[in-house]
Amino acid sequence: MRTTLTLLALLLVTSLAFAQKSESGTYEELMKKSRRARTTSIILVSTGPAIAAGGIGTLIYGLIQNDIGDSEAIYDINGNFIGYRDKKYTTEIVVGAVGTAVGLGLALSSIIFSNKASDLKREAKRLKLKSSIDRINIPGLQNSYTSTATRQYKLSLIVPLGR
Repeated sequence: MRTTLTLLALLLVTSLAFAQKSESGTYEELMKKSRRARTTSIILVSTGPAIAAGGIGTLIYGLIQNDIGDSEAIYDINGNFIGYRDKKYTTEIVVGAVGTAVGLGLALSSIIFSNKASDLKREAKRLKLKSSIDRINIPGLQNSYTSTATRQYKLSLIVPLGR
């Protein structure tokens, strides 16, 4: 009988320990995190395409200037004409390609923050079962109010009534 009660108590304690969620916060904390994630998502989705458009513009400029073939005349030390040298626009092409990739990456990363914001909002609006142990004072127990405190196990159902 003693071993059965010991095993039952051990099972109860371990199930309560595993049932606790440490990362879950209060309704206000979760909604604050959700608003921050939503704001980050909006910033990324608005700046990403702007950076990508600038990168595409720079890339197109570099490609067009390479095809037009601006050239400059080359002269030797004595001032005699030798020929023409084509000017290369590889820097503009590379910067435009990198800008386009960064802009698209920013725009696509906003999806992650948007999903996180909706998950946090859904978590905040979910019902929660919270267990705690409180010390309560019982007046009149053993003719003392302050020195007599007993423990009480509380099981609370939390229903958020926020927006």
